[in-house]
Amino acid sequence: MTIDMEYYRKINGLFGTTNKKDYLQKQAIKSVNKINDSVLSTFEILINSNYAENIISDGISTKCIFDYSKTSQDTKTELAFYTKEMWIEVGIVSVGSVMKHTDKVSLIENTYIVVSKQEYIDGYDVCYIQKSNNTLQFYSSTSTLHQIPCIISKGSISLDEQKIISTLDSEIAVQISDTSITRQIEMNYVFKIGMRNYTVVNIDDITVSGLLLIKMVYSEVEQVFPSYSLTILNGDSIQVNENDPLTINTQVKIDGIIVSTLPNLIFSSSDITKATINSSTGVVTILDVGNVVFSCRMANDSTVMDTISVEIVSDVVDNYTLKVDGSISVIKTYTSTYTCVFRNNGIVVSGVSEFYLTADDGVSATSLASVVSQDGINCVVRGLNLGYVRLFSRSQDGSIVSDGFRIQVKSLF
Repeated sequence: MTIDMEYYRKINGLFGTTNKKDYLQKQAIKSVNKINDSVLSTFEILINSNYAENIISDGISTKCIFDYSKTSQDTKTELAFYTKEMWIEVGIVSVGSVMKHTDKVSLIENTYIVVSKQEYIDGYDVCYIQKSNNTLQFYSSTSTLHQIPCIISKGSISLDEQKIISTLDSEIAVQISDTSITRQIEMNYVFKIGMRNYTVVNIDDITVSGLLLIKMVYSEVEQVFPSYSLTILNGDSIQVNENDPLTINTQVKIDGIIVSTLPNLIFSSSDITKATINSSTGVVTILDVGNVVFSCRMANDSTVMDTISVEIVSDVVDNYTLKVDGSISVIKTYTSTYTCVFRNNGIVVSGVSEFYLTADDGVSATSLASVVSQDGINCVVRGLNLGYVRLFSRSQDGSIVSDGFRIQVKSLF
């Protein structure tokens, strides 16, 4: 519908004026609503005006209208939350949807969660959204670190009126999207929120479809993340022929245990004029002779990473290495099995080695553990007394020696 603005100037006594455009537009919208009795008309007028704003949901930018007159702030709790009414085309978002919106004035991007929705009229939804005021962090079963936007309030949620019933600081209420990821959160999970830790004591996945309503209480037990380590198996420094294939192979451990399924990794090259590398598979494409450093890091935690220096040459010089692998600990009086791998310029080759133990200094003899048996590739170590030892492997002629693999001998309890 086209609005005759001159008509509304005349009927509102504003003919010939230019300084009351905002009032004029409000009156025009009000009159259109009276004539059509339809929110759709209001939406069509505003969506093409400077009142329209953008939200980003699932990476897609969409036009919407915020009704700021219905913005509220809960001042009863220290962790205040905000509710906005938003008009948007039907089907774009649902209850539990996470959205990004950049404030026009402050230019700060905030994260919102849709907490309720109704189809208003003719294919447009009216949604009530609340600002996320915190993030839950946890590792899922796929070894992926997830950061989940959430709405946290001190108290219990009154579902009918979306109000907060204040309680002691030891109890908080949490709202998050109900997804396949968040459903991995279980009872007794511990989360660090702010400077304190909280334990999950109740999860409601029924009351509000699309949301998980979680009750947590203060916990003296700290949230502990698994310790990840990443190692490039090709070695620290290798030399390769410019015509040979090369793949950067990796190993990831959680608390010293090798993971069977690698988490998402990101590979990169220091000089793409010499060689490029597939960012997800580690396959290298050699372009020229020279030196390149390849890096690999966990996609969700860039601090977990390793590098390898590669010299690309026309004629390759042998560069043999030995590496010991296995458990970082052995129980006193029990045994663990360790292996060694020979590589030449990062490529696995056959070889026979000899294992031996030293004290933690890598030199002195030790009585804390002993090598029970070995076959040139594997060895069995028994823990004798509590402490740390180092396990080495060397070639038969002694020309190649591995780094000392540190093992803790610990008690069963």
